[in-house]
Amino acid sequence: MAGTLVTLEEADISILPPFAQELVGMIGLSATLRLIEMRPGIPFYVPTEMRADHWLAVELGMKHATILVKNFPGLTITPPNCKLALVKIRQGQILHSRRAEGYTQTEAARLHGVTPRWVRRLESREEEEDRNGSLF
Repeated sequence: MAGTLVTLEEADISILPPFAQELVGMIGLSATLRLIEMRPGIPFYVPTEMRADHWLAVELGMKHATILVKNFPGLTITPPNCKLALVKIRQGQILHSRRAEGYTQTEAARLHGVTPRWVRRLESREEEEDRNGSLF
């Protein structure tokens, strides 16, 4: 199937907590998700100067780590645990690959690492929410 998938950078970040949205604005969604993956809800100290061997520089890259140092020098920050928001982003990507890109349920399932049955359930829940929303 031709076409492109929704990239992480194109995902709707409005469902993320405010601090996560702020981080996305600074370092981008991919680096923010990596930071959340490494420290979900766990505080960490941001140094006042970044060294190349610091874990932030190693994991996020020197560019992104330096941006964190510039914005939060000497502070302890806590990346939010965005589990629910990340699930919604993933579900949105699956639905986008089905609707906008024309992938079959099986193709979308393979692409996103889920089963075709899970894709069907996701779509049926979406349709049910649409029907119920029109009642009021």
